Amino acid sequence: MCLIPPVTERTPYRARVHAPGEVLDVLPYDFESPELITGADRDRLDAALEAWGRQVGMQITATTRAVVDVATAPSRIQSFGAFVASAEEPTVWVTAAFGAARALYRVPVAEARYWGARMLGASGEDRAGDRPLTAVEKGLARSAAAEHLAELAPATNALLPEGVVEAFGAEPSPALDRDAQAVVVVIGTLRKGVRRQLAVALDVDVVLERLGAVAPAQDRAEVTSRVSGHLALAPVEVALRFAPTRVGPETVLDLAPGDLIPLAHAADVPLVITLDGQPVLRAAVGGNGERLACVVVESNGGPS
Repeated sequence: MCLIPPVTERTPYRARVHAPGEVLDVLPYDFESPELITGADRDRLDAALEAWGRQVGMQITATTRAVVDVATAPSRIQSFGAFVASAEEPTVWVTAAFGAARALYRVPVAEARYWGARMLGASGEDRAGDRPLTAVEKGLARSAAAEHLAELAPATNALLPEGVVEAFGAEPSPALDRDAQAVVVVIGTLRKGVRRQLAVALDVDVVLERLGAVAPAQDRAEVTSRVSGHLALAPVEVALRFAPTRVGPETVLDLAPGDLIPLAHAADVPLVITLDGQPVLRAAVGGNGERLACVVVESNGGPS
């Protein structure tokens, strides 16, 4: 979305000049993780996500009756596709919708199996190794994941919206745009010496809007007024042009001081006023004190 700024006086740009031999501290820029959120907004977002991570830990502890410690890593920006590709173990993907935007919750299959087992009264010790979730485990894990995502709004004091789960399975929802950028946060869990990682990716446009980093859509009339104001201040080159006259190369090569070139422009035909080379009006030759000028004889609205 391109927003038109208000018309203001121009501020001259001042470039910093580095002294010869000065050592510059240049930081590499990661184009796969652009810095779209910085400063106070980044601190505010990370604090909110950390609060959500603590709430998720308390929910897991309550539903599994086993104490789990959590640690939330600082958020980063990456595409949904890169987020999906970064999974290092069998994973359950929970896709939630925020209107047209999406959130993706990543849960290790082993963790989802543990949730289901504990909620059914079992010990949670899985001796079967890697295996897909049963239908009962899927239902219980989906319910737990939906409760975690439902805490996004209250845990972050409404900074982040509450999503609606639309898909749960071994693959993200086909509606997910894997090229879209997302805010990613990883929550590390520790339970009885077992470490696992949960992670969530939130559509960056939703987060930026909630942070106030994206201005609301402007009214059409306001945009028109601002564009007109910018155009009125934009410098243009005004010229007065005769009708073109064609001559041969010999005529040009033989020109000498005092020679006359008869123009194809008739004396009673107005000249053309051009703006940056584009004809817009017609005018007659005139004067303004000691300066040559032109008298406009036609406007864009018709003859005057």
